[in-house]
Amino acid sequence: MFQIKKRDGLARIGILELPHGKVETPALMPVINPNMDFVSAEDMEEIGARMFITNSYIIMSTKGLKERAIEEGVHSIVGTERPIMTDSGAFQGHMYGKVMVENLDVVRFQRDIGVDIATILDIFSEPYFTREEAEDSVMETYRRGKEAVENFPELNLAGPVQGGVHEELRERSARLMSSLSFAIHPIGGVVPLMESYRFSDLVMVIISSKKGLNPSRPVHLFGAGHPMIFPLAALLGCDLFDSSSYAKYAYDGRMMFPWGTEKIENMEEFSCGCPVCSRYTPEEIRAMPDRERHRLLAMHNLYVSFSEIRKLREAIRKGTLWEMVEARARVRPELLDALRTIGRYSDYLERFEPRTRRSTFLYTGHESLKRPGIQRARRDAERIALEIPRKILPEAEHPYSRTYAEVLRKEKKRFAVNSPLGLVPVELDSTYPFGQSIFPKILDKETEEEMEKRERSALPPIPDEEFERDIEQVRTIARFQFGDGGANLLLRGKVSVVKSKKTGKIRNVMVDGEHILSLRAEDGMFTLKLKGGERLHKAKNLRYRVIISEGDEFIREGKNVFAKFVADMDERLRPADECIVVNEKDELLAVGQVILNREEALSFDKGVAVKVREGNKE
Repeated sequence: MFQIKKRDGLARIGILELPHGKVETPALMPVINPNMDFVSAEDMEEIGARMFITNSYIIMSTKGLKERAIEEGVHSIVGTERPIMTDSGAFQGHMYGKVMVENLDVVRFQRDIGVDIATILDIFSEPYFTREEAEDSVMETYRRGKEAVENFPELNLAGPVQGGVHEELRERSARLMSSLSFAIHPIGGVVPLMESYRFSDLVMVIISSKKGLNPSRPVHLFGAGHPMIFPLAALLGCDLFDSSSYAKYAYDGRMMFPWGTEKIENMEEFSCGCPVCSRYTPEEIRAMPDRERHRLLAMHNLYVSFSEIRKLREAIRKGTLWEMVEARARVRPELLDALRTIGRYSDYLERFEPRTRRSTFLYTGHESLKRPGIQRARRDAERIALEIPRKILPEAEHPYSRTYAEVLRKEKKRFAVNSPLGLVPVELDSTYPFGQSIFPKILDKETEEEMEKRERSALPPIPDEEFERDIEQVRTIARFQFGDGGANLLLRGKVSVVKSKKTGKIRNVMVDGEHILSLRAEDGMFTLKLKGGERLHKAKNLRYRVIISEGDEFIREGKNVFAKFVADMDERLRPADECIVVNEKDELLAVGQVILNREEALSFDKGVAVKVREGNKE
């Protein structure tokens, strides 16, 4: 039902297959209220809508509408043949205190009107709930979810995660709901947090929920309708959003932007380039009859919202979503607090962070250094820099080996550069992220103080040693990428290099005459050759391995490894890591690059887990 096509950490571009078509995620589902149809589904489709959400409780409770929905189907009511999800009335329970419907009745109604995804009647966990009250909502939601799954196994059901602002309860709720055969998992009870700009609490709620959820199921952030929240939520792994805000804000004369909300009564001209703002002035819209004004403001809000969704999808494709989130965080202090709160969960997020990216690391503030993938790279580089005595050099222009070429030629010493990214062995000057990073000339105070502290703790004079710099570079990159154990296995023997005649840079690494590794120019990391895989194959305890349950002959021919055939894999592997593929007899089948980490590969039934580079046909 769902597979990942592209990823950037927890954010993913996926394909969600539903009875009425496929939807690319992250996706925004506009809320359509059949009683308020001043913007049609057709208009929304032209702007970018590919899936919709409506409220089954409202349809069920509206005389005439209920009968029509049963007779004609929900798609006729909404006016589209695209996928439709329905809510169950839980939000109305939050708003009004109670809804006059039973769980199985509302799920049955959703089935009867032909929805693509039906939602159980969960219990909305209010932010002010005590732990005991929130726990009651979690357990009752689970009970209702279980009865719905058992009674309607044919339905694509949404199983909401509840638990208020209690971190442990959110994770427990997620694990309970994941144990049932739901199609997607909304994160519920978060609208009050977003309305009061409690974005740090929102970060906690999303991440604690993600920790307990099945990674193969899409995550829907219920009620997340403002574009300024989309990039942050997508970064944390939310795949679906819904918006009734476009209409609510329009009725209140408010216009949504990526940086916040503006009242049209306070605007003299538009800075937005959407069709509405390009055609009209604020004064012209203010002078319109209510219905037309509401419609145009709603259209503007939809244009802005779908534009932001497209931008964040493109950021995922390019590997620049962190930069987008950091830029958006500068528009509101509460978003900046949320960005900093993410650091509390660095160990969890790091498991999903790719080892390398196609994009350049752009420093936008001290928070950039707190990205989980950057912290991991800094730790690994500094470990190497400090294990063998090195002379410390000041930060300089990339590549360090060219800037300090004369120093490297004259002195037979190992060097590390005191960079904003930490102590970086000079041999890593072309390796991601150190060689693909851009910093401002004037750094923030925190980063400067860190660099000054390292400078004051400079090591004593280092004596000269005899070693070959090309081989030292190979060993350093291998240690950084594969760890000390992997580097020792790969480089045991007589090491030599093949250089590009055009650039003079290392291209291939030979050991005892065998081609073991190739160095990628774009990120300064190694690709693993089959002979290198044979060496890593000597490692034990699952190291570097992806184990498949079947399909040996296809993998040997160089076909990719699909997630449904993964029996196990090294939990230390990260997306974009090099790996070896073996069968359950531990026979080497291929070498390749990891797409999914272990918990993802073991949960998905669709999609590629390893991109195979070279099969072992022997």
